[in-house]
Amino acid sequence: MKTIYRATDILEAHIVAGMLNAEGIEAEVAGFYQQGAVGQLAPQDFARVMLIDERDADRAERVIAEYEQREPLSPAEREGREPDEEERARESSRLAWWLVVAALLMLVFSLAIS
Repeated sequence: MKTIYRATDILEAHIVAGMLNAEGIEAEVAGFYQQGAVGQLAPQDFARVMLIDERDADRAERVIAEYEQREPLSPAEREGREPDEEERARESSRLAWWLVVAALLMLVFSLAIS
């Protein structure tokens, strides 16, 4: 499976996946339960639309481009693009957040066991 779209929230991910499915492109939403794990905090790029068959990537890109009203990415652009600084910062922020959550959970569990 391949991530074809990173949505701002679960609702948008389901909308895009539904549009792809309506076009005969098998897609599903990933990260659904991860968003619930952080409660009411802002989502951190959890909602992703995944293609079941990567051969549908070109058709899916056209549907998504129409949804976003932009030009579709070429296969080379889609496969070879480097993450920009903002995307790298978002990934680092997300990793730091999960490390803090993991540390807090370990602290709570160690206090509960004691």
